[in-house]
Amino acid sequence: MDRQRTINVLTKADQMVSKFIEIVCVILMASIVVTISTSVISRFVVFNPLNFANPLSKYLLIWVAFLGAGLAFRYGEHIAVDMISDRVKQQTRKKLLIAINVLTSVFLIAMIYYGFIFAMSGINSNDPLVFNISMAIPYLSVPVSFIYMLFQLNLSTVLKVLKAKDAASEL
Repeated sequence: MDRQRTINVLTKADQMVSKFIEIVCVILMASIVVTISTSVISRFVVFNPLNFANPLSKYLLIWVAFLGAGLAFRYGEHIAVDMISDRVKQQTRKKLLIAINVLTSVFLIAMIYYGFIFAMSGINSNDPLVFNISMAIPYLSVPVSFIYMLFQLNLSTVLKVLKAKDAASEL
């Protein structure tokens, strides 16, 4: 497969996965709004509070926050220090980008591993306020989201490196 075709396939995969995650985040946010609105109405209009609304909205928000962090990798919205990379040559900048990606990937892999261990520890405990769901479901937000972050970080880095090679070859 030639380089441009590889870039096109990776870009399409990036768009499809990120669009799916964006839709999931929108659905989760809408669920939070509906849950909290229903809770407020039931508490202050009907005078019968919904005990599950507060913990459920917290669990949904945790999922949104972690999945949104993966989207932030895609759009380059995380905090970055460009002071060093702006002062080095293009070739060194690419090596620096790859080194930072490797270090970040190691951290993400560790978080995935320990996140799954933590999530499995909650498999036998349930939240009685939120329909008796297993606590593994909210705990799984960490490893699942970090898998997406790892995917997104590496995909973005590969695309940057491939596009930089194309830009350098056109000069």
